[in-house]
Amino acid sequence: MNMRLKKVLDDIQKTENKILELQEHVRQLRIQKKQMEDAEIIKAIRSMKMDSRKMLTFLDGIQNGTVTMQFDEEGNLSMDSSETGIKKEENMDREMSTGLIEEREDLEDEE
Repeated sequence: MNMRLKKVLDDIQKTENKILELQEHVRQLRIQKKQMEDAEIIKAIRSMKMDSRKMLTFLDGIQNGTVTMQFDEEGNLSMDSSETGIKKEENMDREMSTGLIEEREDLEDEE
């Protein structure tokens, strides 16, 4: 067999193996990213200091789309639920609110 052809075939095999390794690495990173996002969501919900019933009603509202959340220019999070009358504001760092918005845009790009 031609030595050049053999070298090209070997390079193709090495590259395909490397691609498979990198795809697995990206898959693991996406799993880790989701776990970290989930932990942030749990932390944010728990910081609201609601009793159990209000929290369940609030979470149902989020899933049903009856709860609205907005960030103002100062990075404050404002939430309002039309069903429960819950209105809550939380002070958040500007970088945190910007990071959440950027992350949401990244997720929209992936879909």
